Amino acid sequence: MNETPIDPDVIALQAELGPPASIPAADVTADQLREGMRRASAVYRRGADPVAVHRVTDEFVRGGGGKIPVRVYRPETPTSVIVYLHGGAWRAGGIDTHDVATRRFSRDTRSVVVSVDYRMLPEHPFPAPFDDAYDATAWAGSLRPDLPLLVAGDSAGGTLAACVALRARDEDGPRVDAQVLVYPGVDDDFGSPSMLAFGGGPRMPLADLEFFFRQYAWTEAALASPYALPGRAASLAGLPPAVIAIAGHDMLRSSEEAFARRLRDAGVPVTVQFDPELVHGWIEFAPRVPSADRAFSRLTDAVNDLIGLTTGPA
Repeated sequence: MNETPIDPDVIALQAELGPPASIPAADVTADQLREGMRRASAVYRRGADPVAVHRVTDEFVRGGGGKIPVRVYRPETPTSVIVYLHGGAWRAGGIDTHDVATRRFSRDTRSVVVSVDYRMLPEHPFPAPFDDAYDATAWAGSLRPDLPLLVAGDSAGGTLAACVALRARDEDGPRVDAQVLVYPGVDDDFGSPSMLAFGGGPRMPLADLEFFFRQYAWTEAALASPYALPGRAASLAGLPPAVIAIAGHDMLRSSEEAFARRLRDAGVPVTVQFDPELVHGWIEFAPRVPSADRAFSRLTDAVNDLIGLTTGPA
């Protein structure tokens, strides 16, 4: 499906993590998964200089499920507000694991970035992660209502961002002006071409991906909701413009490409960034992998273009 080989720098970086785990994801506790992601994050940013941001504060948002921790990055003269939702299969990751990425988004787009520490599985099943994402977005929209409001996220966070945009459309608020989806989980078609082509990878076997999707999107509440996976939405009309970053070597690629086509068919402006030499998770590799660093720059350029086209409320 992809004739471009994986960037050797990506392979070398992943080798620093040690041999792939031989234990199925279903047999790994949430605490073990979270610790593994923290260790991997430390490897990915090893030796990288911190990205300077004018002001960074840790705050709390009052949500329907209680207090939601957020980290807010503020430039001196902001151009927009971006709500950022981290990846981690809805079970791992957080404000700290994605601090390098959110700092860079703030610096390179001159945006107020609100990084959300939403509740996760298995302690908090759907809709808790989604509800926190939505409540945090509503709060973020009140910070600077004069500026465009974007929702963004990678992997599981990209799923949440797309679904926040759907619910905001359906319920007439908060106003979401654009969505930035970095290799999001769109649907659970495990027989798609990319699932079959890349499902044998040692770092994330198809069986592990199936486990994560089933834990999140196959509960009774999720199956009854249009906001678990954005590909389940009956219509994509009326959604805000989107940037979708797709990695060439990614099991989610086919569903992301199909989602981009559906958005375009519904009249939604879409910018697709395709990086054939990269894998799922590349946004975290940017401090140490030149091709991922360049991909990040292309992504923030695309976001800046979106911001430039978005004027917000009159």
